[in-house]
Amino acid sequence: MANPEHLRLFFEDKRWDAWRQQYPHITPDLSGSDLSGGETCNYALQYVDALGSTFHYMNLACANFDGALLVDASLSVALLIEASFIGADLQGADLFAGMCSGVDMSSANLRGAFLVSVSMNDAKLCGADLRKATIRKARLERSDLRGANLAGIHASECAIYDANVADADLTGADFRWASLSRTNLLEARNGLDLMHLKLRGAALEGTNLRGVLMRNMDLRKVDFKEADLRGADLRGADLTKAYFEQTMVADTLFDGVLLDWDQVTRSNDLLTSNYKLYFDDWETWDKEEDEE
Repeated sequence: MANPEHLRLFFEDKRWDAWRQQYPHITPDLSGSDLSGGETCNYALQYVDALGSTFHYMNLACANFDGALLVDASLSVALLIEASFIGADLQGADLFAGMCSGVDMSSANLRGAFLVSVSMNDAKLCGADLRKATIRKARLERSDLRGANLAGIHASECAIYDANVADADLTGADFRWASLSRTNLLEARNGLDLMHLKLRGAALEGTNLRGVLMRNMDLRKVDFKEADLRGADLRGADLTKAYFEQTMVADTLFDGVLLDWDQVTRSNDLLTSNYKLYFDDWETWDKEEDEE
């Protein structure tokens, strides 16, 4: 149960900030409270106990939640632009459709969090724990995911364009129909072995995939436009309707792949499809996702 005095202060910006400065050793207890009706925009929320609390639609831009306890909290559709959650515990938290551009969640615990349709471009997620999190249809363009744990993450239809995944754990990540263009997957902790990933329908335009291991993978309708597949091992992979345009394939192993070679042109170790990209599968994909 929340502390009634702490709740009252929460809705009085000036008194809250003064109280936090005067008693920095006290952990504010706002647990289990519905705070979404407030007009307040508190900034000093570090180390607050807001376990199971609700912050729906609130303007919390630039708020400081460093070290806060937000397990199972709901911040759906909240404005969290450039807010800080360094070291915060957001396990199981709901940030559906949150506006989180520029947010700093370095070393935060987001295990099992619900980040569907969240806008998190230019976010800092260094060392964050995102295991089993759901970020379907989210945007993490140019985000910093160095050293993050994304094992088992559900990132289908997610935009992770030009992100930094150096030393990140991507084991078992679901990137089906996601945009990973210009994200260097080879820098991840898993290195050249991508066989544990789900990549069907993913956009890998301009991506460095040189020497990767992708044997027997489901790569149907993957966009390999201008990707570097030189020396990659694609033996036995399903490349049905995969798209190639100026794709580098020198020394690539294609033995046993499912690919209609009559629909592609290979010239000077560049592979180009004789058809345009397929964009007619989203309704079918949504249905398949719901059934899984």
